[in-house]
Amino acid sequence: MKFTSPLAIYIIWHPNYSEGQVIADYLYSVFCRDTKKPLNKTLGIPVYFRKINFQDQNHPLMIDFDESEYTAVIPLINDDFVLDKGYNEYIEKILEETDTGRNKAKVYPVAISKSAYSSSEKLSKINFLRAYDEMKTKQDLFSFLRLNLTHELCRLLLEMKKAVDENEKLSYNAPPIKLFISHSKHDDFKYEAIKFRDYINSETQLKTFFDANDISYGSCFGDEIKKGVNGSALVAFQSDSYSDREWCRIELLTAKQFGCPVVIVNAIENGEKRTFPYMGNYPSIRLNNNFKEIICLTIEQVLYNNYTRRLLDQTTDLYDIKTDSILSSYPELYSFIQLKERIPVALNEEGAKLVIYPDPPLGTEETDLLKQMDSSYFFVTPTTLPSLVFIK
Repeated sequence: MKFTSPLAIYIIWHPNYSEGQVIADYLYSVFCRDTKKPLNKTLGIPVYFRKINFQDQNHPLMIDFDESEYTAVIPLINDDFVLDKGYNEYIEKILEETDTGRNKAKVYPVAISKSAYSSSEKLSKINFLRAYDEMKTKQDLFSFLRLNLTHELCRLLLEMKKAVDENEKLSYNAPPIKLFISHSKHDDFKYEAIKFRDYINSETQLKTFFDANDISYGSCFGDEIKKGVNGSALVAFQSDSYSDREWCRIELLTAKQFGCPVVIVNAIENGEKRTFPYMGNYPSIRLNNNFKEIICLTIEQVLYNNYTRRLLDQTTDLYDIKTDSILSSYPELYSFIQLKERIPVALNEEGAKLVIYPDPPLGTEETDLLKQMDSSYFFVTPTTLPSLVFIK
């Protein structure tokens, strides 16, 4: 059986554009793996570079769209690219492939210079990422690309639609990405949560859910909160009073129950009387006038969850192994509640249960705790999965 990646990213730039390698290396570290910290948890999406002419041709190697279920093509268009006929024809061929509707692929052109729009007649009709407006510093450029490309990759993988995509070939059914802002109203950090909501609504294409403001009069508050959490990415502003508030705890537990992406924004000022124990196992970031970084981290978790679910499903098919459940995050003691709900009662009573979760594998100190909780569950990752095939 041939393995097909759920998503692949191709970055194209002209060989004369030396900064293209710097941008490509950064995007590789964001979407695939951080070369400086290779053992850290990452998105793990395959990223390929196209910058060298292939053999005796005047353009890079063509893209095989059959190697992945979804394909994102990111050309970095500068003056050298515009002036090179071979590279313009190369992009034209790629656009022809994506326009056929035979594959789930999209081109996301990045305008490095203002002349980028004249590189190709077909390309000029596409909405560019206007990078030339964000090049005051390298960090500004990186932040701009990370936020917008991550969001667009989420749209691609979830098949979501923007209002401007009137002629889109893909079949779009899913709702827009929504961030549920979980916060306490009993300390001053509630104002930071309000600013965060306003920033999202004014500066991004994301949607927000902000408790009482998004619940119609006469509706059941508890039911609407749970509906708001389900299908969202939850951003929890962990302020001094957060863990003391019942509805904050309910919101977080609901997100955990539904397997929603969660990001903890550390806004502790003086301390907590009690830290809510179920806030662990999630990425966290310190609140420091960094709304864009918080948004980036959150939508990366959306992308990670959806990509990982597809990847793990295809990996088990590749090895012809039947798993009882797939987790898109690391297992913890709370996971047993979810697993007992997912796995049929007959299997819960007896027999071994195989659960797969993303790499890297947990350390022995955590796996020992899971075994003590219920030794009939076996937790494996794609790295350790082949050992089961060998045993089989």
